[in-house]
Amino acid sequence: MSSALSPAARLILALAMLWHVLAVLSPGWVSTAEKKNNGRDFASYYYAVQAASAGADPYDKRMLAKAARKQGERRSVHPFFYPPPFLLAMAWALPLDLHSAYHLWFWLDELAALAAMLALWGWWRELGSSDVAVLTAVAFAATTAVPNNHIMGQMNFPALALALGGLWATERGWKAAGGALLGAACMWKMSPALLVAWWLVRREWVAVAWACTTAAVLTLLAIPLVGLDHQIRFYTEVLPKFGSGDYNGLSVPIDLFGNHSVPNLWNEVARGDDLSLTTVARTLSSLTTLALVGALGFAFRSPRPDALQLAGQVGAVGVVMLLIPVYTYEHHLVWALPATVAVSLGLRDGRLGRRWVPVVAFGMAALAYDLQDLKSLRNSLPYGPWLGVVQELKFVALVALGAASAVVGAKTASEDDSVG
Repeated sequence: MSSALSPAARLILALAMLWHVLAVLSPGWVSTAEKKNNGRDFASYYYAVQAASAGADPYDKRMLAKAARKQGERRSVHPFFYPPPFLLAMAWALPLDLHSAYHLWFWLDELAALAAMLALWGWWRELGSSDVAVLTAVAFAATTAVPNNHIMGQMNFPALALALGGLWATERGWKAAGGALLGAACMWKMSPALLVAWWLVRREWVAVAWACTTAAVLTLLAIPLVGLDHQIRFYTEVLPKFGSGDYNGLSVPIDLFGNHSVPNLWNEVARGDDLSLTTVARTLSSLTTLALVGALGFAFRSPRPDALQLAGQVGAVGVVMLLIPVYTYEHHLVWALPATVAVSLGLRDGRLGRRWVPVVAFGMAALAYDLQDLKSLRNSLPYGPWLGVVQELKFVALVALGAASAVVGAKTASEDDSVG
């Protein structure tokens, strides 16, 4: 297919970006720039790198709070629970105060978001350059997780850009570069490791080897900043507790409105203290994770998928990455953007029949519904079972988009059916 954009596609792109600037970026910056906004989630990264540079343990929540109080900015800080090499990417913030670093991060995150969307278009443009550009731009402009990332100071977009760049490079035959990029993404946050597992299913041995090597090299490079004893603590104490809901002492309840994960549902079935899963909830969550990952591995076992199947598989893996952690909040949902594009292309090409149209439409509409507006809607309703339905609307949307992506990823062109 031609890589040139049609005039209609260019117009829609311009309108989508105008919407992004006026309705997303500008209000987001106003919220970020408010003096009372003291760094949000970004403060965790900021004080972690400050602590590490002083030789302290960045995984000690008390150290972060002490540093924050010393600066007079905050009384407490969320614990830091990302891989040690992530702090190498935060070293630029060392000479800056919290507000300056947080404000700069807003724009760096926007650049990373644009890079991620360009990588997605560059990789999938063989499926129709204009269609992919339009679908990507519209999804990016409409998904409320985009401004949420910027305002909260989160780091999903840099990791997403690295991951998509690595997947694209590998599919172009640049397996060393692709593996290195995805390996770096895994050292920003752990969940992209599921994409490495997907590579194993596809027998991408070279890319997997480079991803693992990159992770090891970055770990060694981080030792001067994050001491070996602190790194060992992360891998032996902090990381193993994630499955129980203990995110290094995070005091956010699992049942907080807007937690869009499977473990959150099992927590409702077998409740504990809402800061960690009970044994029953943890067991059910683990079984669900094994079932989801195993089902995708079986469905995607063909080593030579076509381009649209590949898109569906990446979309489905991205959604499963969101469903299986104990905590999945609004800002994490940018990892579902590839799925929204993939299922739209699946509808266009008949990989998904007409019965999937309302399913996909619902999923996209739910991701475009502002979380605070959704919470206000729930709070305005009288007591009844519909309260739970509204609360889990985005979770259901993720399941819908994940299922649709999995169908696209498993279905070959010869099985296209515009009716089924």
